[in-house]
Amino acid sequence: MEAVAVLKRPVAPSPATGAAVLPELIGLAYEGLNEARPWGGLAERLRQVLAAINVTVTLLHAEDRPTDIQVMSVEEDDDTDWLLAERLYRERFAHIELVDPKSLMPGDLIVFGPEDVDAECAAHMVSLNLASCLRTCFAEPGGMRCWVDVIRGRTLPARPFSAAERELVAALLPHLTRALGLYARLKRQEAEKAIYEGCLDHLLLGCLLLDGDGRLLCANRAARGIVDKHRGIELSHGRVQLQDRAAQQALERAIAHAVAAGAREGGHCRGELVRLQARDGVLLGMLATPAPLLDYYYQGRHVPSAIIYLSELTESLAMQPLAGGSAAEPIAQLLDLTRQEARLAALLAGGQTISEAAGQMGIAVTAARNYSKNIYAKLGIKGQTDLVRILFKSFALLR
Repeated sequence: MEAVAVLKRPVAPSPATGAAVLPELIGLAYEGLNEARPWGGLAERLRQVLAAINVTVTLLHAEDRPTDIQVMSVEEDDDTDWLLAERLYRERFAHIELVDPKSLMPGDLIVFGPEDVDAECAAHMVSLNLASCLRTCFAEPGGMRCWVDVIRGRTLPARPFSAAERELVAALLPHLTRALGLYARLKRQEAEKAIYEGCLDHLLLGCLLLDGDGRLLCANRAARGIVDKHRGIELSHGRVQLQDRAAQQALERAIAHAVAAGAREGGHCRGELVRLQARDGVLLGMLATPAPLLDYYYQGRHVPSAIIYLSELTESLAMQPLAGGSAAEPIAQLLDLTRQEARLAALLAGGQTISEAAGQMGIAVTAARNYSKNIYAKLGIKGQTDLVRILFKSFALLR
């Protein structure tokens, strides 16, 4: 989201005010969770209802950013540079407690204008056509705080915020607080999802999530990378398509069994394995397993029901990054080896013999054997098989 997301709309006459419009505003408070600009619809409707020139929902006040994270609704013909206005506020007026948003506690509601501040700040407000600002703050238990500013322009006669208008915003505030709690929870879940997806990508493990009809809901970056790389498997028309007919039938059966097992309360299923020989000769392995059983309150056609884990089996991708010279330093650091020992360890773990590794390193075979003995002694292992096992387990740390 941009630092300031601005919606420009003409102010439409509002036939409903006060209690009559409150249910609509409450609905917008909760609908705002799903908007690309959270609470953009609410900001626009508040501007109409309260005859304001600007309504801004501030999601974050950050000292280390030139602007705050805001969603703003302004009049259609408004040519005010609100970004410049905010920068000037930060530079010149942030010390004034009354206009400092952070001085407002959650649940508070204040109204201020040019007559409430010093002459320099008042002149700045007048330059913005600001006659009066109604500000409130709301927060959620995790510590996220947001602010709403409703700005009225200078008109004749002046239009101060009435008691009924203040009561309307105050009545909306508890719902904004609850909506913010839901919003924060959604964002935390999105962050967790991104972290777990990143872990799978880091391990080069593809993950495809399917619904109860076997249709693809999402695929992580590793899965798409594997599919794009090898002929014989593709994601087409919302499904996993294999060119090998027998493998396709086996995969469809595995998916059906996974979906059925997941639908049974308390049902357990290890999953079924399917292999595919890609057109380029690489062997791909797939495991179709039920998605974790979800609460029955979560229903619908697109409920996650099955997972396909996808991996390259014969290309040894796990060892390829370790075979290069760039891998020597982290291997040396992790296993307390010299750089030459680490380089040899990577080559041996990648499947090379002592003679092949010595040739690639440009050293004598006897020197390579001495290095290998040092490696085995330092790690307390017996030979190359144990070395492969250790480096394979270290793969996630060495990538």
